[in-house]
Amino acid sequence: MANTVVKDFLARAGWMTKVLVIISTAVSIYTFFGKNPSTYYFAFDWELIKQGQLHRLITPIFLHFMIAGLPIHLLFNMMWLWDLGGSLEKAKGPWYLLVIVLIVGVLSNVGQYFSDYMMQGIIGTFHTFGGMSGVVYGLLGFLFMRRKFDPFFPVRIHDGIMKFMLIWLVLGFTGILGNIANAAHLFGLIVGGVIGFITAKIKAL
Repeated sequence: MANTVVKDFLARAGWMTKVLVIISTAVSIYTFFGKNPSTYYFAFDWELIKQGQLHRLITPIFLHFMIAGLPIHLLFNMMWLWDLGGSLEKAKGPWYLLVIVLIVGVLSNVGQYFSDYMMQGIIGTFHTFGGMSGVVYGLLGFLFMRRKFDPFFPVRIHDGIMKFMLIWLVLGFTGILGNIANAAHLFGLIVGGVIGFITAKIKAL
């Protein structure tokens, strides 16, 4: 029975989803969840990006931090990535998933950085941000909009999940949940939704 449950769980995600989970976990452990100097090698730094360190546009998605001394940030993000990313990979293939992750990851990171920049006088100095949650919201937005405008798309987001994630998004902006990358969540959701809409209209995608 236990073996069957494990096999069913592993089968829900393809190899690309598993690779993304492994990289996220490895980077989180390597940086000791953002607590050692190696964290900076993965952090978003606009000046260094302009100098050619383009990897910093995407690497913040692999950074995760401790919450109340526990790896909750990593666990929750990997859970949603496994579910949403795994579903998309099963439907459209590993490289399709990777393209969505890269587009959403880059744009949500850029959105978070410049939101921080514009609000600098309010929130104080810049802070290191990271996490797969912007991508998770992007996958959510993509799957919801794709199914909405393409009824034959094989993956459907349950209305309850969509409502829960939107409530969580709103709560983030209230400050109740602490200092989190709210702009990355919002930008991820919007970017994913736009991609879902466009690809639904272009049947070849």
